Amino acid sequence: MLERIHRIKGIGLLHDADARAHGLKKASFIYADNGRGKSTLASLFRSCSTNRPELLVNRRTIDGNNDQEAILQFSNGQRSTFQNGSWNTERPELLVFDADFVEQNVYAGGQVTADQRKNLLQFALGESAVVAQQEYDLADNNARTAASSLRETSNQLEVLHRGLTQTQFQRIAEVVDADDQISVLNGKIVEAQNISLIQAKALPQQLVLPTLNVDDVFNILGTSLENIDLAAEQQVKEHLNSHSKNRLEKWISDGHSYGDEGNCLYCNQPLDGVELIQAYRSYFNQDYNQLKSGVSRLTGLINARCSNEIIDRLKSRFETVSAVIDGWQEHAEVIPPTFDESSARDALSNIENLLNALRERKEVNLLDSVGSEEDRNEVSRNWQVVLDVVGACNDSISNATAIITDYKNNLAALSIDNLQNQIRDLEWAQIRYRQDVIDLFSQLALEKNQDVAAKAEKQTKKDALNQIMQATLESYKDRINELLRGFGAQFLIPNIDFNYRGGLRSDYVLQMRGANIALNGGVPDFKTSLSEGDKRTLAFAFFIASAESEPDLANKVIVIDDPMCSLDLNRKQQTRTVLKRLHDSCEQIIVLAHDVHFLRNLRDDVLRTGSPNDIKCLKLKSVINRYSDFDVINLDQECESAYFKCHRMLDEYIVGTAQSSMEIARSIRPMLEGYLHRRFPNLINRGLLFGQVIDLISNAQPSSPLINAQNITNELNEINRYAGQFHHDTNPAADQVQITDSELLSFVERSLAVIYVG
Repeated sequence: MLERIHRIKGIGLLHDADARAHGLKKASFIYADNGRGKSTLASLFRSCSTNRPELLVNRRTIDGNNDQEAILQFSNGQRSTFQNGSWNTERPELLVFDADFVEQNVYAGGQVTADQRKNLLQFALGESAVVAQQEYDLADNNARTAASSLRETSNQLEVLHRGLTQTQFQRIAEVVDADDQISVLNGKIVEAQNISLIQAKALPQQLVLPTLNVDDVFNILGTSLENIDLAAEQQVKEHLNSHSKNRLEKWISDGHSYGDEGNCLYCNQPLDGVELIQAYRSYFNQDYNQLKSGVSRLTGLINARCSNEIIDRLKSRFETVSAVIDGWQEHAEVIPPTFDESSARDALSNIENLLNALRERKEVNLLDSVGSEEDRNEVSRNWQVVLDVVGACNDSISNATAIITDYKNNLAALSIDNLQNQIRDLEWAQIRYRQDVIDLFSQLALEKNQDVAAKAEKQTKKDALNQIMQATLESYKDRINELLRGFGAQFLIPNIDFNYRGGLRSDYVLQMRGANIALNGGVPDFKTSLSEGDKRTLAFAFFIASAESEPDLANKVIVIDDPMCSLDLNRKQQTRTVLKRLHDSCEQIIVLAHDVHFLRNLRDDVLRTGSPNDIKCLKLKSVINRYSDFDVINLDQECESAYFKCHRMLDEYIVGTAQSSMEIARSIRPMLEGYLHRRFPNLINRGLLFGQVIDLISNAQPSSPLINAQNITNELNEINRYAGQFHHDTNPAADQVQITDSELLSFVERSLAVIYVG
């Protein structure tokens, strides 16, 4: 229980308020005029309850120089102190209904916001769902944390796989030789960019198969002459040698060609019987000469047919082809061609050696046929070796040409975009299997499992909380509607629910005359359909329904600030009934109000079943510099009418407790006027002066009830003549009239006797 407010400094109009002399009770009623600091005091209680220093910091005394301070004394010597902008301890047992409660939980500016519905749900559930909601909040926070971690890891991966979904990126297969493949593809891109130049490059040409024709050689070797006279040849040779003349043999041979006649063409002598001439005729035989000529040509023919140039030309052509193929190696993997030069040269050399051997035999045996069919076959076999060497080389050239041709055909189909896409895929693979990315995917898998588990846990806690909230809110709704009906409200809450959109919050509608009222906008809407009193009543019903459902209500301190704002008489009565019931159930109730009559009536309600010792009535009064401070208040005196006030003052004068004789003298006439108005209600016009009232009674007709007071008119006139001198309406110099206490006492007694005796 809040036992005492020790001190409040620097907070609103409570610039230096000291309430140490005024202990609080189970029922504490604090009266204050509007603008006297009542809402400031309520905010102080709320700040202490929720540990929200900003509620006080924002209420610093505008023209004050005191540091903000507040000291509240609770039971068992416990204190809550506000200093240096903070509370040393909060007091959650304080439940405060004030303008802040309305604005935070119900409405503001004629609208009901999402935040207010969220706060209202928290307040409505109270401690009944604290554990369940704490568990849900923890699970929700864990789920958010897990989702945030998962999202953060996904975002880290997203930077690495822009253009691919995470699943596509994760499913990329590893490529161990990605660098090599990328290098090859980059080369192909270069090729594709230079495709016209590559297509124009020469292809390798096959070696031309050489030919070997040795028929003329074998024809010469195979020529034989049977009619040649070898003795004649010997004789001619000796003759020619004896003369030692150059070109002699030719000269004789040419001359012999004219020797068909019988005489010498030179000397005209007969030639018959000349032995040398007969030898000439045998030696210079045409067939023989042709044979000799052919044999003499064999060396040249053999050298020509078996020339190394044949192999040299093949080798040169082979080297050209090899160079062409080497030029393609940068584009395609081509097996270089081979040329067995050694075998070719050996085979050709074998042919040359064989033919020269035959030539030498022919030269020795000029007239004999040299060279057999086997010799021809041997030449053919060796030549075939040469052809096989060339054929094998051409086969390797053909293989290379096929590879190059295939490459060129494929080159025509190369797409730079496709190649770049392949490179990109390989680069994706490289990134995918970087160690840091592998670690991220491992972390992602772990966080996915954690996310699933956190969501499942959140759902479990949510289901448990839902069950509690559904039961709590259904009861809460019924109690609110019961309160609204008690207050005579023309609206009800047909349904109150909750949702998790944007955080856990309440979701309810109001219904008036069968139509749903929109809480924020719409037609009809909350702002225009409900009066300010209705809105305040709704907020008060929310608060009371929640407070009454508190399982620990017996230990709660309820603070109510202006519960009857704009309420009619019926609502005031119902409000007192509700507060009385709350008073009976809680540890302490503190009501702040600017309606002193409401406080007095509430006090009376409490007194019917309670003790006066459990009630404390205070007020916030104006002090120096128009600040406020605490003081006691007599609710009965504050609420009494002018008649009862004057009656009380006259009684006090008789017993000697009155302080001002002039005030007593001026109270006689109003007391008697009040008495007559109450004795004869509606018969005496309130605008009449006291003397006119006496005249009205004196002149009353027998049918008028006023006739019953004609017995006191003389007394009334005498009292009026005395009392009238103290009123300005009958005596402008009323302030200068000297009062004699004994005389005043006599007229006071006579006035009271009129009332008591009649």
